[in-house]
Amino acid sequence: MAPEKFDRSDPSDGQPSHHGGYSSGDVRDEMEFELTRLLSLAARRWGTYVESRMMPTTGQSRSRWQTLFVLSVAPPPVTTSDLSARLAIQWPPLIRTLNSLEEDGLIRRIDNPNDKRSRYIEITPAGLDVIAQVQPALSRFRGKAFAGLTLEEMDVASHILEKIIQGVSDAQSEP
Repeated sequence: MAPEKFDRSDPSDGQPSHHGGYSSGDVRDEMEFELTRLLSLAARRWGTYVESRMMPTTGQSRSRWQTLFVLSVAPPPVTTSDLSARLAIQWPPLIRTLNSLEEDGLIRRIDNPNDKRSRYIEITPAGLDVIAQVQPALSRFRGKAFAGLTLEEMDVASHILEKIIQGVSDAQSEP
């Protein structure tokens, strides 16, 4: 059962969160507003935290190691469209990342024999070596950030985030 009134402190400063005229006053609307605010804040903070530590540790930007990681676990063949969808990013920044990774010998692009307009992307042994450096560092950073969560809390949070992702996908597919 939802509370009659929703009031939550901002995790950044401990002060009550005020939405002003951005919320209808309905408890569900206020909770949705707060959840999206916190979700955005958590994503930005996680991204900033991991980026600030990964670059000095491995020399790889987030866009580079995330692209390599997806290529290392995705069943081949992987096209640029597949990669764009898996990473949830637009083509221009993805193409810049792929160009950089290819220049460094971490990926290779192969002509798609079924579609001359597309190419397959595969990770090279050198790219796999980068992932072997990134993964332990990422595990350390994740461990520090999530130290206050129980296994049960992480499981519940994962299920909730999966539902949010599906809800956004469903909403995007509506006319």
